[in-house]
Amino acid sequence: MSNRPLPPLSTLQAFCAIAETSGFGRAAERLGLTQTAVSHQIAQLEGWLGERLFERGRRGARLSPAGLKLHPDIAAALQSLETSLHQARAASASPSLAITTTPEFSSQWLAPRLESFCRRYPKIEVQIAVSYKRPDFANADLAIWLGRGGPEVVTEPLLLDDEFVVCAPEVSARLPKRGAIRAAPLLVYRGMRHTVLDWQLWFEQIGGDPDAPELAGYDITEAVREAKVFDTFEEMLEACGRGEGFALVRSSLAGAGLASGTLKRCFIEQQPAALNYAMLYPAGALEKSSVALFRQWLLEETASAG
Repeated sequence: MSNRPLPPLSTLQAFCAIAETSGFGRAAERLGLTQTAVSHQIAQLEGWLGERLFERGRRGARLSPAGLKLHPDIAAALQSLETSLHQARAASASPSLAITTTPEFSSQWLAPRLESFCRRYPKIEVQIAVSYKRPDFANADLAIWLGRGGPEVVTEPLLLDDEFVVCAPEVSARLPKRGAIRAAPLLVYRGMRHTVLDWQLWFEQIGGDPDAPELAGYDITEAVREAKVFDTFEEMLEACGRGEGFALVRSSLAGAGLASGTLKRCFIEQQPAALNYAMLYPAGALEKSSVALFRQWLLEETASAG
């Protein structure tokens, strides 16, 4: 083994942060550093290697051929080191973890998976708060939220959702070939944001021409206003599965119902969600071992969820 000292760990962390965010500024935000500091770290690493690692352009920073070759091994090594250190740190204590998220993400995505995290780290006491209020990091270590956080908060994207319409299989089986949206009422829930706009955007995807004979007199805005309203997303999905109407859902929140067959996509049209779930936490939050371990677990789960 060479006696030449290895580059500092911070330079490798900066390298991976830029590779994963495609920008020096975004990497600096994630690491809680200035962009100048991140640039100096990359210059130090490139000097040690004798090769450029990034190519800068209008769209951000792209890995050079040398960077592309190095990134998988360095990222894997850092992940292994980080996990081992935090596991060792957590093993001697009973750390806590306070998470906040929306009710529907908690019930439909997080709760069914959380047991695997608790089995892996049984000493970590997990507390979950559900709310539509913006995250309060005085009472939470980490939030799973739609959209970005403020300037003092690190934002890491988790899921890219599509929105589409589902119904019960028996409703889907009797839908006419034309004007099918008129065959059942719409369902909504109180927590849904921009309900009318989301339905309008989706309606445009199906070529919702109100002058078409099969849609004569149909007003999607009025249909949403007349929709049956449920207190929670879960109650809306249950009613949808009973055949009570159509529900506009996110791909990340409807997976269980589609997999079990209680729900079925009844139109091929879909649209990218205007806002997507992200992981938010204050700069420095990952110094707490329970937060770092949960973040890594969450990234693994979202990657496997596809």
